Amino acid sequence: MTKKRCVIFGGGGFIGSYLAEALTDNNYEVVVFARGSKKDYSNLSRLINKITFIKGSIENIELIKKTVKPKDIVFNLISSSLPISSMNKPIDEIKDHIFTNVLLAQTVFKIGIKKYVFASSGGGVYGHKKKFPIGESASILPSSPHAIAKASIEFYLNYFSEMYSIPVLIYRISNAFGPRQSLQKGFGIIPTIMSSIRTNSRPILFNKGKIIRDFIFIEDLIQAMLISFDKKTKYQVYNLGSGRGTSINTIWNIIKKLSPVKITPVYKKKRPIDVDKVILDINRFTTEFHWKPKYGITAGIKKTLSQTVLTI
Repeated sequence: MTKKRCVIFGGGGFIGSYLAEALTDNNYEVVVFARGSKKDYSNLSRLINKITFIKGSIENIELIKKTVKPKDIVFNLISSSLPISSMNKPIDEIKDHIFTNVLLAQTVFKIGIKKYVFASSGGGVYGHKKKFPIGESASILPSSPHAIAKASIEFYLNYFSEMYSIPVLIYRISNAFGPRQSLQKGFGIIPTIMSSIRTNSRPILFNKGKIIRDFIFIEDLIQAMLISFDKKTKYQVYNLGSGRGTSINTIWNIIKKLSPVKITPVYKKKRPIDVDKVILDINRFTTEFHWKPKYGITAGIKKTLSQTVLTI
């Protein structure tokens, strides 16, 4: 029996590498399309002989046409920027994020793929809200150029889906975290704090650590994607998170209790891009797919710490 074929753009990243691993383990043929070389992605080391790896830019249309085949399932997990890095670069977001992603989508839709799966932002696209949890039907008011780009891409995908009669599945993902996540600044508060522990430097917590976010452990996220991406879904857009809010101060206190940390945080004022509170309503997804997260925030951080900071 021929294996179903999945092409993951951004498959060398945090979420992408976990997804590639899960798809391979579930007997899918996996193609990873990434900017760097194989050696640049240690996250894929276990899979390197089980997947097809393509090095290239998503602006290389001819390479994409050679890579993607009709009836492939295409995942777009590319993130050309981060909320903080996009703050003063709105023009770059248009050129490097919106334009390139629309170009990629248009190219693969014309090929005649089976489905297009897009990883959007579960916090940024909704912006400032007063009622929680936030459902998929809530208004979109992106809080940063990065989030504006994500929302724009969603609209284009809806257009392409109607134009080519090809289904689109959009996951609005909350703050994913777990082992193998980059410890560089800007990739989330949990890896930022862990990086501070490793370097014995004080982490910066904005808005006095009162900001509330919805966190989802990477294993829960991948399981949710795995049980839904290849099915005919009732909706086009799904929130994927824990459905619970946790303050940054709580995150700090959990990590402080679980690790031999002696540093104290530096508290700074809220930035313009900071949304005070994000808690996603995940009822649409849990009802349709009978899924719920297995990891609470403490258990997820404990597992992340054991495989990240303490092994460095």
